[in-house]
Amino acid sequence: MNMTETNYELTTEQERMFEDMLRQWAECNSVCDVAVPRERKKEGLEKADRYMKILPGADYVLTQTLNYIFSNGLTTGSINEDKTLDDFLYRKNDRGNTNLSELRNTIGMAITHGGSGLRWDKGNVYQYKWGTFRVLTYTEDGIEKILGYVVAEDGGRVPYFDFDFSDMQEYEDFLRRLKEQKMILLTDDEFIVMRNDTSEWYGSSPLLADEERLDLLVAVYERLNYDIKYDGPGRIIIRPKDGYVQGEENEVSSATVMAGALEGNEKRVELLKKEAARVAGDLKQSSSDSVIVLSNAWSENIEHLERVTKATEFFEWIENDTLVLAQDFGMSPSLLELGGISGNVSMTSIISVAMNNSIVPLREKYATQFSSFLSKQLGVEKIYFDKYEMEQREDENTMRTKIVNIMSLLNAMKDENDNIRQDALDLFRDFAEMLSQNIHNENGQLEELKVGITGK
Repeated sequence: MNMTETNYELTTEQERMFEDMLRQWAECNSVCDVAVPRERKKEGLEKADRYMKILPGADYVLTQTLNYIFSNGLTTGSINEDKTLDDFLYRKNDRGNTNLSELRNTIGMAITHGGSGLRWDKGNVYQYKWGTFRVLTYTEDGIEKILGYVVAEDGGRVPYFDFDFSDMQEYEDFLRRLKEQKMILLTDDEFIVMRNDTSEWYGSSPLLADEERLDLLVAVYERLNYDIKYDGPGRIIIRPKDGYVQGEENEVSSATVMAGALEGNEKRVELLKKEAARVAGDLKQSSSDSVIVLSNAWSENIEHLERVTKATEFFEWIENDTLVLAQDFGMSPSLLELGGISGNVSMTSIISVAMNNSIVPLREKYATQFSSFLSKQLGVEKIYFDKYEMEQREDENTMRTKIVNIMSLLNAMKDENDNIRQDALDLFRDFAEMLSQNIHNENGQLEELKVGITGK
């Protein structure tokens, strides 16, 4: 293969990764499968875009789902490290977006389309929508592993392409071809694909999994819009006077004239068609008090054909479109005040159950994916969503009760002179140290507890 001479240096990470891969291949007892890129499912995701655009409840359900996911915010569990995290989340990148909004948008597209890319670059993150990245993988001993991620220099679409190599020279040739096509190969330290289904490299869209039902919803909206915009009152049948069409003393039916297309009557037929179009236009644009004038070309016999399908027949579908989408996104309908709710159940209990059964698992699904990716870059131990607020308040009340009980026990540990014993003072200090690592203020933020123990 003829290659264009370019100066393309391998990064240390890329060279190490490739050398390790070649070494492992050399140790295979049988021939290892050569790395191949996974082609994106092209048909479906355009359709997922269409669902999000046409279905009126889609954006609302997605927005509310993300609001609930991010309702308690992100934390590291450490006061000092939370400052580092907050500085990062609310810092703006070169797009003018905060890193928090990029992370939120990435999770949002993972929920609707199955997956979305997140790139780390110069201290900030950037979302990559579906189709603007590709995952390069290789199979070794039956396990498919990530080689890297390909994105375009301009952030645009990345086409499908083949690559095949077995030594460092062929790998460098592949990198040069990428450079010529203005593509960039990123490592897993620089890029991650957030997925709603981690068994697939690009995830799987829940909208496409529910394609049959969503197609029905789309058809309902499109049909109703068409009826309202174009059909007007439906179908009106007005029969022309036979004598008008023929123009002679011998009566011939209009059906005979139209079928035979007699040359002498063609002009009258055309006039009749124009008159029919005029009447149809007047009917379509008429209001309840409009006056529609018919010429003497028409008989008095007018029929109205009712629509086979009426808007009222679709009301149940329209009312439940958000319920369908909530189910697709894994969102509890009760959090959107959808579905039937028993009158003797408190809303607090309903919301608490819905949060714990729907939102908390959603948080965990995505937090476990971005935690190691972001924490490594920020130099913190881990990143996760804070506790569900109601559960957190219950935990804090339980903690306060335990604090009171322990303080009472410690206070009872006195010697014969009614002085607090030294071992009790030591316990006081240890207890204060423990509390200082997990205390929330009235705003739900972690803060240190300053406890000073002096004297008796």
